[in-house]
Amino acid sequence: MASAAFVHFDELLGTEAGRDCILDLSQLITPSPYLLELDAPFDDEEIWNAVKRLPARKAPGPDGFTAEFLRACWPTVKADFAVVFQQLYDMRGRGFARLNQALLSLLPKRADASCLRDYRPISLIHLVPKVFAKVLSLRLAPRLDALVSNNQNTFIPGRSLHDNFVLVRQSARLLHQLGAPRVMLKLDLARAFDSISWPFLFEVLKQYGFGDRFLEWLAILLSSASTKVLLNGSPGPPIWHRQGLRQGDPMSPQLFVLAVDTLGRLFKHVTELGIIRRLHPSRPIPPISLYADDVVLFCHPQPDDIEAVKAILQLFGRVSGLRVNFPKSTATLIRCEDDTVLPVVESLGCPIVKLPITYLGIPLTIRRPTTAQLLPLVDRVAGRLPTWKAWLMNRAGRLALVKSVLSAIPLHQLLVLAPPKRILRMLERIQRGFLWAGRAEAKGGHCHVNWRRVARPRTLGGLGVHDLERTGMALRTRWLWFSKTDERRAWAGLDLQFSAEEQAFFFASTHTSIGNGHNTKFWEDRWINGRSVREIAPLLHACIPKRRRKNRTVAEGLQAHLWAREIHGVLGVHEIGQYLLLWRLLEGIALSAEPDKLIWKWTEASTYTAKSTYLASFHGSIACNHWKLTWKSWAPPKVKFFLWLVSLDRCWTADRLDRHGLQHHTACPLCDQAPETMQHLLLARPFSRQVWHEILSWMRMTCRAPANDSSLLDWWLNARQDTPQLMRKGLASATLLTSWMLWKHRNDCIFDRVQPSVHALVSRIKAEARLWATAGAAGLRVVLPTSWDVH
Repeated sequence: MASAAFVHFDELLGTEAGRDCILDLSQLITPSPYLLELDAPFDDEEIWNAVKRLPARKAPGPDGFTAEFLRACWPTVKADFAVVFQQLYDMRGRGFARLNQALLSLLPKRADASCLRDYRPISLIHLVPKVFAKVLSLRLAPRLDALVSNNQNTFIPGRSLHDNFVLVRQSARLLHQLGAPRVMLKLDLARAFDSISWPFLFEVLKQYGFGDRFLEWLAILLSSASTKVLLNGSPGPPIWHRQGLRQGDPMSPQLFVLAVDTLGRLFKHVTELGIIRRLHPSRPIPPISLYADDVVLFCHPQPDDIEAVKAILQLFGRVSGLRVNFPKSTATLIRCEDDTVLPVVESLGCPIVKLPITYLGIPLTIRRPTTAQLLPLVDRVAGRLPTWKAWLMNRAGRLALVKSVLSAIPLHQLLVLAPPKRILRMLERIQRGFLWAGRAEAKGGHCHVNWRRVARPRTLGGLGVHDLERTGMALRTRWLWFSKTDERRAWAGLDLQFSAEEQAFFFASTHTSIGNGHNTKFWEDRWINGRSVREIAPLLHACIPKRRRKNRTVAEGLQAHLWAREIHGVLGVHEIGQYLLLWRLLEGIALSAEPDKLIWKWTEASTYTAKSTYLASFHGSIACNHWKLTWKSWAPPKVKFFLWLVSLDRCWTADRLDRHGLQHHTACPLCDQAPETMQHLLLARPFSRQVWHEILSWMRMTCRAPANDSSLLDWWLNARQDTPQLMRKGLASATLLTSWMLWKHRNDCIFDRVQPSVHALVSRIKAEARLWATAGAAGLRVVLPTSWDVH
């Protein structure tokens, strides 16, 4: 097995593939004059910043050291690193090969991996070359946005794969609406990272305008690299790299993006030359979308276009080493109803599939996805439950998994899809069942609190679980924001589709600070003192043809009062009144040379954020004035969860059991006098008041013990006012602890038939307080007696 792995990866990484042609890149790439700054000398702060940015606990390379170790020992080793970087700056790379080593770990791409091609090779690199690559990567990162085309969104700050999905989906929709036949190719680049040609890579970088010193540093990193395949913990013989990029190297993603972006530029160039026909007669639909090695290409199904596409892809493969694996690629026909189209597309050698297909992990379809198409998402969420030992976790632990995993899995698709409400209810049913019962579904008495209350922010009395419907709308609002503020997006101008609710929310959340008026719609946007023409003069707005309302900008409308000449029809008294009002308002508006600025009303910075949008969807809800008492105090999460239930009166006390017609004890198990309610249990009975009095006295608190006529949270709020600032955190932890222990003592009396005892309970509370203080409750350490007397 070891010898087979060595032969396989030596042929893949250690053998240079031949090139029989080159591209004239001067027709595709315009050099940048700003890249020579990357050749600047290294300084200690830059190196230290790179060390801090490395993942702390990722698997170590051949040296056995992690980035966490390097951070801890930086004062000791930084001088040695400074010497290494000075040598590299002086182009003295001899001997760097002894450091530039890596172990190749094989990770299966799928569950039934049976051959070496089914494994992804991840390089575990020596710390020194990894830090060097990270420094170069951090230098390059801020410049990638200006270098890489807008239809390639991988590893570039400010871009995401969802931009690619939106571009491909909207392009497919527009081509479908056009009604003319088109083909969508989803291409598979065979072993893209491992097979890219170094000569091609350096030709591309040189054309971009990278300096000689930066290119020399990259040459040192690549040419001195060696790798040993790690099998069953044993490294094999070294493989000296001759092509490809190491997966795990900080520089590799950026270099790959710069190289593969050439393919997108090539297709754009041949489209401009007329070798391949434009996709749409009036819309600027890009012919290609790139996300790393995920390539989607649109073309005409005519024989000359198909042959041109195939020839260009083959040429690019010969030049760059990035060859298309057609048997693993797919072709999707759009409006291709003519039988003559099928043989033409089949000549590519890739299977033909129908929509929906999966692109970047999301169902891609022309229309809104159906319930059946999104059931795999539900199955994926439900599939997480069997791997968790839910019966070993309390509800607070399950809540953490609901928030961090079950609520997070759908976000990838909610960013671009508005699922049917049935799908959202199915996902919420899984979350609800796992939280309350530890299984996929829970009904009746298992669910202590309505899910609509659970899925609210803590500031509004909920548990902070994301409401999926509101979250989806908050995430998708970004596309409305970007369509107004960022014209560089590849999908700009393709008329994205939004629901009426999303558009209404965005309209209510924004207004425009007018500048030159070029990016603001005269009739539709809110630009007149934060209001729109539709709000100021609705009757007059209705007199404008729909197309002009949609397209007319403020700059055009104000030019020679063009807006007034666009009014059609006979105006009545009310319309004339609104006309005069609008005229007076517009007289005080003067355009400037500054661009228009869209204002987001929910943030101080006036820019969109998903968090502010989500919270704004609860606008008008009643705030919970005691949420900080519960959630910001130091206590185990299960105790905070219990107090949240107490605040809603959702614990199974006798009065609640009686309301639900369930069997219950008739009197309080601790005092055996009054009916049991949560207020009586924690505050009102003599037993509870005596416990509170002894604990507060022991902790030297100045506040009074709870009275009969107040709730726990009301007493807590008042007690804070009577407590010195230094002791308030201790009071918070003590309140949570005492309430929790009273509840546990009550349960012991009912289920284990323990006799009620103030002395025993107070002793247990004191012992538990000591454990809490040792575990990190700093506030308790302030109020506890120094003797730690628990008796």
